[in-house]
Amino acid sequence: MSAIRPLLGLASRRSIRCRRDLWLFVVRICGFVALIAGIAVAIQGHGSDLPTLIGTSLAVGLVAGLLTAPIIREFGEMYLDLWKSTQALRDLAAKDQQTGLLNNRSFVAAVEERLGAGRRIALLVGDLDRFKSINDRHGHLVGDEVIARVGETARDIFEDIAVLGRMGGEEYAVMVECPFADIEVAHAHASALAEEMRRRIAGITVVAPTGSFSPTISIGIAWSRGSTAFSDLYARADKALYVAKAAGRDRIVAEHEIDAVDPEAILARRQDLFWRPAEDGAGDEDRQSIAWA
Repeated sequence: MSAIRPLLGLASRRSIRCRRDLWLFVVRICGFVALIAGIAVAIQGHGSDLPTLIGTSLAVGLVAGLLTAPIIREFGEMYLDLWKSTQALRDLAAKDQQTGLLNNRSFVAAVEERLGAGRRIALLVGDLDRFKSINDRHGHLVGDEVIARVGETARDIFEDIAVLGRMGGEEYAVMVECPFADIEVAHAHASALAEEMRRRIAGITVVAPTGSFSPTISIGIAWSRGSTAFSDLYARADKALYVAKAAGRDRIVAEHEIDAVDPEAILARRQDLFWRPAEDGAGDEDRQSIAWA
């Protein structure tokens, strides 16, 4: 429920605004009808004395406005309901319902829009560590809670300063605009935000029937370069993410830091990267569960 509370709040504010606009619409249309009716009476009674003409016009206009108000309001209600339904469908199409973040398609479109405008941006791609193990050990309902709480944490950090998306499964993405021309400062800015995300997610405590635990996340960072396409930017961030996983998880690797990671360490961890060690008492079916998570 907490994941969709911001959407409900937004819908409530829109509803209040639309209700106000509806009444303004009714008043304006009724006034227009009254004006037309008054003009019609004035034309018909152009030979009458002025006070009588004005009084008759106002009376006819008022009656016409009152008689047409229910019909006009009914049309206004129909329009308002249609508008609400359209907005709800747009939200469903654009947002991931489990986290309230943009879905993959909407996030990519938002990033491509900024890239097309020549904005300097940093892309943070994060993937929860050993998420399959969480589902296997604690159940999928607990896994869903983790997904939602990580999305809520990301919103708390970035909602006013970045574009957030859930790329699918346990993978999240954050697009941060870089206000700094100095490349080193830009690197430090994005890395500090990524570290805050990593730290805050590691501080989440999930209480499950099978025991309490805290999820962790690995994050890769890449920066736009001139006329960068999203596919290229994402590929570089994903490569950095892969290195972060290989280097031990629960860490951040930026694209310019990849070469600094010991290749021998990555090779040594390759088996651990894809196959988690069997736990004590695990059955044969658990001994080879893929743990790229």
